Amino acid sequence: MRTRRAGGFTLVELLVVITIIGILIALLLPAVQAAREAARRAQCSNNLKQLGLACHNYHVTHACFPCGISYHRIAADCPVWPNGKGWIVSILPQLEQQGLYDRFVPGFNGDMSGGADPNKGMQNTVCREPMKTKLTALQCPSDSSVRMNSTVQYQWSGIEVSLTSYKGCIGDNRMGGAWMTGNSARDTPDCHQTVDCRGIFWRFSFYKTVGINDIHDGTSNTFLIGEDVPEHNHHSAAFYANGDYASCHAPLNFFPDPPDPDNWPRVMSFRSRHPGGAHFCMADGSVRFIAQSIDLQLYQNLATKSSGEVVTLP
Repeated sequence: MRTRRAGGFTLVELLVVITIIGILIALLLPAVQAAREAARRAQCSNNLKQLGLACHNYHVTHACFPCGISYHRIAADCPVWPNGKGWIVSILPQLEQQGLYDRFVPGFNGDMSGGADPNKGMQNTVCREPMKTKLTALQCPSDSSVRMNSTVQYQWSGIEVSLTSYKGCIGDNRMGGAWMTGNSARDTPDCHQTVDCRGIFWRFSFYKTVGINDIHDGTSNTFLIGEDVPEHNHHSAAFYANGDYASCHAPLNFFPDPPDPDNWPRVMSFRSRHPGGAHFCMADGSVRFIAQSIDLQLYQNLATKSSGEVVTLP
C-alpha cells in the first residue's frame, strides 16, 4: 500500500517567505510613521490655530493681546500686582476653559515674590491644583516631554506644574546676552526685564501692552506664538509669566547635546520634535511651518513687530 506524504514547506521556502514579510514590514513602517507624524503635525498646527484665535478674541474685548505679568516689579509705579500670571491664563475663557480660569482668580492679587502680601500671587496655595492642570491644547503631540508635569521649573522648584509646548515670541533679543554674532545690527540687547521688547509677549508687557496697531511690519509677517520642547527649557510652566515666552536669538531647532535646560540664556528659544522645523502662529492668526534651514536674519526679522524689515516667507 502507498502512504500519502503530508504537504508542507521546505526550509528554503520558509526562509524566502520570512524574508519577503520582513521586506514588506520594512517598507510599510516608514510609511506608517510618516502618516502618524503627519497627523501629529496637523494636530499641532490646529492647537496653534486655536491659541491664535483665542488671542484675537481677547484682543476684540481688551484692544490688546494678552500680556504676561512678572513675579516682581521693575518700577515703583507697577500698574498691577506682580502676581506671575502668564498670558495663557488670560485666554482660558476664549479656549472654553472658564472654569479653570476661575480657579486661578485667587492668584491675581498679591505679590508672588513675597513682599508684604501673604497671598503670593500665582503661588497662592489655592492655585496649586489648577497649576497642575494639563491641557491638550498646550501640548504638541510629537513631544512626549510636555505631557509630564514638572517640579523643576524656574521659581517653582519642588512645586508641581503642568507644561506648555507653545510660547509667545519676545522678539529677536539675546536672552541674558547669549548668542553674540558680531553683527551689531542683529545683536539686540536683552529686553526681557524691560517695559519694551521687539516682539509681542514678554513677562513685563503689562507695563506696555501690545495691540495689532503696534505691529507695523504686518501681522502676516510677524511671529505671535511658536513651539518649544520643555525637556530642553525649564522655563515652560504653562500658566506662568516666566514660562510662556521665548526668543528667536538662537537658530530654530537648537538642541544642546546633552540637554542643558537650565542654561536659560541659550535655550529660551524655539524648537520642536517635528522633523525639519517648527510651527509658528503668525500675528494674523495663520499658522506656518518654518523650516529649520531658514536664514537666521530672515528668521529674526519675522520675530519683530515694528523694525521696518521687508520680509518674504519662504
